[in-house]
Amino acid sequence: MFSSSGLAVGLASYWLGASTALELRETSIERLSLYQSNLLGELDKYRYLPFVLSGNEDVKDLLTTFSNDTFFANKVSRYLAETNNKAEANVLYIMDKQGNTLASSNWQEDTSFVGYNYSFRPYFQDAIEGREGRFFAIGTISDIPGFFMSHPVYENNSIIGATVVKVNLTPLQQQWNDGGENVLITDDNGIIFLASKKEWLYKSLREISDVQLQKLKRIKQYGDSTFEILSTDKTGIAGDIATEVDGKKYLETIQSIENTNWKIHYLVSIGSITENQRKIVAIGIGVMITLLVLALFIRERRQKVISTRRALEAEKMEDINQQLEIEIEERRRTEKELRAAQDGLVQAGKLAALGQMSAAIAYEINQPIAAIQNNVLNCGSFLKEDKDCDLDQSLTEISSLTEKMGVITGQLKNFARKSSLKIKPTDIGKAINKASHLVQPVFKTQGINVLINVAAEKMLIAGDETRLEQVFVNLYRNAIDAMQGMNGVKVVHVEASIIGDRVNVIVSDTGTGFEDHVLSKLYDPFFTTKSNNESLGLGLSITYGIIKDLKGEIHASNNSDGGASFVLSFPRYIEK
Repeated sequence: MFSSSGLAVGLASYWLGASTALELRETSIERLSLYQSNLLGELDKYRYLPFVLSGNEDVKDLLTTFSNDTFFANKVSRYLAETNNKAEANVLYIMDKQGNTLASSNWQEDTSFVGYNYSFRPYFQDAIEGREGRFFAIGTISDIPGFFMSHPVYENNSIIGATVVKVNLTPLQQQWNDGGENVLITDDNGIIFLASKKEWLYKSLREISDVQLQKLKRIKQYGDSTFEILSTDKTGIAGDIATEVDGKKYLETIQSIENTNWKIHYLVSIGSITENQRKIVAIGIGVMITLLVLALFIRERRQKVISTRRALEAEKMEDINQQLEIEIEERRRTEKELRAAQDGLVQAGKLAALGQMSAAIAYEINQPIAAIQNNVLNCGSFLKEDKDCDLDQSLTEISSLTEKMGVITGQLKNFARKSSLKIKPTDIGKAINKASHLVQPVFKTQGINVLINVAAEKMLIAGDETRLEQVFVNLYRNAIDAMQGMNGVKVVHVEASIIGDRVNVIVSDTGTGFEDHVLSKLYDPFFTTKSNNESLGLGLSITYGIIKDLKGEIHASNNSDGGASFVLSFPRYIEK
């Protein structure tokens, strides 16, 4: 009887323990899903930031034009700081193609990232190779662990740098600890990098190979951690397996985290199992029911807290999105106004050029007019004397002179026409020659020889022919002014060629050249070395703006043998 009762009690105790273990296992799985959702939700709410930052025009200008401009870098850093005040991430920063940090939201802090190189980090390498980077590591400057998310920055289909957001996950660990939970997350090497207990951090659940240790040291993922192995042991209990950690036994549940190589571990103490096995079946069942009800209550309450938090986050995200839309619309309006202003300056530059060339052009037209008048008088004489052959020759000469005048006025009409920037494949050689023909009367009156050496093949760029003509007219005018009043040989030499994937043009003269202090101000609006009644100082400024719009570059320098040169370079357009 006693043996039967003992067997019944033993079976009841085993059944109760197994039932309790099963309930804890199911609860653990639910908790794991909750913690995983919590973690992924924390990361996903910042996922948009690198992408948004990569499209910012100031960020692109910093990476392409102002990488060495401290003032402009500080401007971008302030923008990052203002954005981060709303997004509430840890740090936002910008890196160039070499991994150097040019701007950061923490630029005014002792732990500023500005000036540091992070090319060894995998998230940077992913971004430079055109992928979104995702990486957890301890900060090399701040010593604060965080999750890094990166995105490539594109300009003309080329990657020019990367935007990075660092998310501090320390508060998440503190929440686990404050809740009395035993939660840890391991990477593919079995290293614990997030845990509710600090003493578990950066320990490993297994031996790490020398190759992996060298890699971890190279990318500085976990700082100077030695990856001590966490002492664990497995034992059977009530039809399940218990995991012993630091002398305490837990029921361990493991689950892979989606879209990562991480695993999340949830450990619940088995004290309730052993305690229930010591009690009678009725008391054990009562305790089990009580724990189950309590677990469900806690779960429901936490679900409400999470739902409320997510609702607040969604509202905050909506506000950020609305603000971004306002900023984008304002930027578009400003760009439209700037484009209109530039078009007006280009037209003003054309009219100014025509005004300055008007005397030479009038002289060029007056010659054929005088010749036409003389031929008309001759025609009257030839008609009276029946000299048909001479009459025909005079009429032919009149027709030729009229055609010449038509060519000159046609060029002026086309040049003076107001036009907007229309990008299409354009032969830069044609623009050079048309501009030369337009300015030819001035060259002639000033006694200037023009030497044009253009490659026989088409030199196509993505440009606008009218704007390119304006560029070369402005450069010709600049050369004419530089040689005005000089004695000796006056030459303007234009050479255009294709070098690799670039189309290069050199416009040089034999004038007086530039003083050193003038070279740095050549392209400033309204800067001129002439008197105010001679020039508004807009010619080279307009030229610079047009070239930049066409993705080109311009550089001025003095020639060693006298005079000055302008070197223009444009991306070559390849016909498909």
